[in-house]
Amino acid sequence: MRRIAGLFLVLSATLACVTAEGPDSSAAPYDIATDISLFLLTDDPSVEKQVLERLKSNEVSSSTVKSILRTTLPKKSTQPIGLQLDRKFKMNGKTYSYALHVPASVSPNTPMIVVMHGMGGSGANTIRAWVERLGKEFVILCPSYPMGAWWSKNAEELVLKLVDETRTTYPINPNRVFLAGLSNGAIGAYLIGMFYPDRFAGIVPIAGSITERYMHFLVNLRNTPAYLIQGAFDPIFPIELTRRVHKILTDIKSPVVYREHQEQGTAHGGHFLPESEVPALIEWLKKQRRNPSPKVVRMTREANHLERIFWVGVTRGLKLAALQIPGPEMEPLNIHDGKIATLFAADKGNNRFEVMGKNLIEFEMHLSSDRTDFDQPVVVTFQPIRDEGKLLVPGEKFVAFHKKVEKDPGVLLGGFKRFRDPDLLFDATIKVSAQKAVDFAVLP
Repeated sequence: MRRIAGLFLVLSATLACVTAEGPDSSAAPYDIATDISLFLLTDDPSVEKQVLERLKSNEVSSSTVKSILRTTLPKKSTQPIGLQLDRKFKMNGKTYSYALHVPASVSPNTPMIVVMHGMGGSGANTIRAWVERLGKEFVILCPSYPMGAWWSKNAEELVLKLVDETRTTYPINPNRVFLAGLSNGAIGAYLIGMFYPDRFAGIVPIAGSITERYMHFLVNLRNTPAYLIQGAFDPIFPIELTRRVHKILTDIKSPVVYREHQEQGTAHGGHFLPESEVPALIEWLKKQRRNPSPKVVRMTREANHLERIFWVGVTRGLKLAALQIPGPEMEPLNIHDGKIATLFAADKGNNRFEVMGKNLIEFEMHLSSDRTDFDQPVVVTFQPIRDEGKLLVPGEKFVAFHKKVEKDPGVLLGGFKRFRDPDLLFDATIKVSAQKAVDFAVLP
């Protein structure tokens, strides 16, 4: 609450000078910044609606709103720095522990790495080695979760909320956030990274892998770098699985680095991170930056993960599976015999988008004025994909959307309120049917 109150005071004090005149120029100037801060702080949908109506009636431009939104992110922090071993976070009625290290030099360009422990571990006993390796330059976040069951939906939610909480408390570069894990934590790095690839500049699974069933989702890492480390003599995770992951990522031209070491420790065979691998990993981490606006996005989705990836997402699929590996806490619906949705989308420029997909009923596209001319129609073509043996064969292409789109301040403010991401600010969202054709003759 103290952080939220502070945000409101800072916005009110520093941004009240940003105003716009409505239709009645004799009225008092409209305080845009204070109204935006009200939208970000309220949980009341009716208050949100009132703010949006005032923004529209005062004809506040999306560029003005974006400029103000970016100022709400911390430029410096008055919160504790250094090593903090027993921080607490409440979620869904439960309290979880996590460890955090914030360097004294923290600034808006500072990177952050999330490191997930293995079975029997904790954030507190994981973080010290990483502070030695990265503590002078990185914010380091090490959550704790029972059994290291990072594959579960609850653990996934904990990781993402802790990332958001830390980014709104400390000045961190949103394009330099990494996800890493060892053993069970490596499973989490794969799964959370594959399901939310646009949240991270890279993933680092160490001494762990995923089964073939989940390798369908590796295509989601097409634009997200991965650095894989595993021992050839790992007695817990078969090295053949990680070799298979590497081949798939290489085949889809994903930016992947694979390090297979030959070392064997005294306690766990090859199931550990050798210090000899650390220098090259650190150099890799320092070089990576997320690309928030890739021209081509590829994804596979199931019913438990239908969030957008970058600027496109699946909203409805055909009899989709709802995959969930059981964890120590109550988990959502689990349907194993359903289908997987596939979507490939390309921004061709000049307001034209090409989409291909399988098992799709509807998809959505998120449009930004940085890449879309809202004075011109948006054209989306769709091409269904069908399986023929081991090949994916495209069907007939048709125009699925062709019209002008209006900017929606609700999309802009709502998206920022949820993700606090200054580089993924969208002005409008359109939903497109994958089953309804529009005649090509309507195209100019």
